[in-house]
Amino acid sequence: MHRFGKRPDITLIQLRNFVVAAELGSMTWAAEELYVAQSAVSTSISNLEQALGARLVIRSRGRGLQVTDKGAELLQRARRILADVDEAVGAVSPENTAGRVSVGCFRTLAPFYLPTIITALSARHPEVEVDVHELFAPQIGERLQDETIEIALTYDLGLGPEVEREVLASVPMYVAVGRDHPLATRDAVSLAELESEPMVLLDLPVSRDYFLEAFTRLGLRPTVRFRFENFEAVRAMVASGHGYTVLNQQPKLEYTYAGSALRRLEIREPVAPLDLVLARARTQSRRSRRSELFAHECRRAVATHAVGQEAPGR
Repeated sequence: MHRFGKRPDITLIQLRNFVVAAELGSMTWAAEELYVAQSAVSTSISNLEQALGARLVIRSRGRGLQVTDKGAELLQRARRILADVDEAVGAVSPENTAGRVSVGCFRTLAPFYLPTIITALSARHPEVEVDVHELFAPQIGERLQDETIEIALTYDLGLGPEVEREVLASVPMYVAVGRDHPLATRDAVSLAELESEPMVLLDLPVSRDYFLEAFTRLGLRPTVRFRFENFEAVRAMVASGHGYTVLNQQPKLEYTYAGSALRRLEIREPVAPLDLVLARARTQSRRSRRSELFAHECRRAVATHAVGQEAPGR
């Protein structure tokens, strides 16, 4: 007599094929990623669905691969299973760091840090493959909790108590104006002086609240004239004379895509800086060796970026 009831006959290959296809939204792309035939991925997922007695994905020519509710639940658990298997292999062979690691990065940070981080990691550990998810602030905690990502480079914005932070840098806020703005000859400015001036706001979830709170905390109400979700669009509008903005991220170049230049001014009032952090879920039972290698390169990149600059911020 068997102690346990009959279990579905599934394999790790089926789970891996399903996870990659679900994340990429395409059987074809999954096949390219896994270096197998598209028919092998399709058959593997079909066999997995048959073994589980549930539809996991919906195949559509126009919309690609759509994950069902049951598929989404399995996806979260399958990621954990595959990560545990990788960790088990790593425990037996600690020197073996080959494999994938899924990481998150706050959208505006990506162009500043990821090229350096990925280049250095590829040079030192070519066996590590990094899957990057560009995210807005509210998405970071969610993706860490559902284990879509293992670690994130982000600002301490919208992160709840379930997220553990490692502070890499503290980044002050500054005012940016065009070179022809009346305040461009100044080194510093008071937020009170800007209250009636047109503002170009970087309008990202949670970020906008941080920027506006700098004014409201002083009893001021800024005159928001334009709102953009794109960092460079904000800079270009300001450089073209359409107002000022407040930011933390300081590119090494003063010039915008349009060729106009910006002038950076310090803020006279005390304004809370932003912490640039490595974020992980507190519920994470263990940290993979690959995520630690990524974290190491993040620390190096942030420290290097800060050399010769007041603020490598957002």
